[in-house]
Amino acid sequence: MMSLVRLVFTVIIITVLGQIAAGQSTVQRRASQLELGMNLTYLDNWWLGSKAKNYSDFIKMSEVAKRQKMIRDIARAGFRTVRLPMTFGAWASLTKPFKWENPRGLESADLFVRWARENNLNAIIDLHHSEYDGSITGSATTERLVWLWSEIASRYKNTDPDRVFFEIRNEPHDLNAGAWRDQAEEIIKTIRKIAPDHTMIVGFHDWNSRTALLESKPFQDPNIIYTFHYYHPFLFTHQRATWSSEGLPESRNIPFPATKDTRLNVPATAQGKWTGQLFESYAEDANAERIFRDLKEAKVWSDKHAVPIFVGEFGSYGKYAPEDSRCRHAEAVYSALGKLQIPNAWWEWDAGFNMLKPGTGELSDCMRRAVQIYRAGTASRN
Repeated sequence: MMSLVRLVFTVIIITVLGQIAAGQSTVQRRASQLELGMNLTYLDNWWLGSKAKNYSDFIKMSEVAKRQKMIRDIARAGFRTVRLPMTFGAWASLTKPFKWENPRGLESADLFVRWARENNLNAIIDLHHSEYDGSITGSATTERLVWLWSEIASRYKNTDPDRVFFEIRNEPHDLNAGAWRDQAEEIIKTIRKIAPDHTMIVGFHDWNSRTALLESKPFQDPNIIYTFHYYHPFLFTHQRATWSSEGLPESRNIPFPATKDTRLNVPATAQGKWTGQLFESYAEDANAERIFRDLKEAKVWSDKHAVPIFVGEFGSYGKYAPEDSRCRHAEAVYSALGKLQIPNAWWEWDAGFNMLKPGTGELSDCMRRAVQIYRAGTASRN
């Protein structure tokens, strides 16, 4: 009798465990395997081309070749995912009938995806800089982006859907929530007809902001991971960034975290602008507690809607920020992401936001410790 009881009990346990495993959907499983990620730039650097050719000539194959080793280094450093920002639009005509004009761009994209998979990395194919700098008329119309994705999805539909992801548009902006939703739905529908099993990564209007995520609802397609970018405190992460907002190019040597005694002068260029408030509130905003609270709100949104989330970009510009502050900031973000079980991708591997020892393909010691904090956080929750 006892043997029968044990047998029945064992069957029940196996059944329950199976139901728990089955309860994790495909998209949730794929999201969890993204884990630690890294952005690898270059195929997004449209500004390296000539405006007369609509920047279609920005690719140099010698620079592409250098990224093979970088991808190996990313894998060797322990990252599991590489996000690949690519300005596909630069390699295609601007007017109908749309067609590809620079095969080297597509060949380069193929190489990046292949090298990622050869190194056992998940690969995120990210349609980046659809609008360039806003000066190229017609570059980001729904019709053109749908055509681009019909081509991209067809090109990569036979890749492993467990390991290759489609991010439909980086940081949509200068359009309201409704307009972006309409465009996104057309792109999602197009991809799904061609690649029915691949997971898409989708952010929301206002530059993939966290606030836009919190204000939005998921799409109907069940195989989507929702993304947002997190550069808080923006004054710290973008200090001295000449391409950024008013006042930031004049800022430098701003510490993290701030203390109650931290006081920053507001540059004349930021006075009366939204960036001026960043200077005035820095002492209250620049701390690990605020970062955890922000990311916890995104996690609550994720749990409420039963959909996975992914921080596709975070990091800090390293040219003028103190290194010890950059590492403390990285620790704060990685700690929160680990505790909350949120997969992510640092921006970026080898350019201005990198976390490397100068002249090497190795993480600096303090950045390595920051990454380990994420691993420790995720391990403690499993």
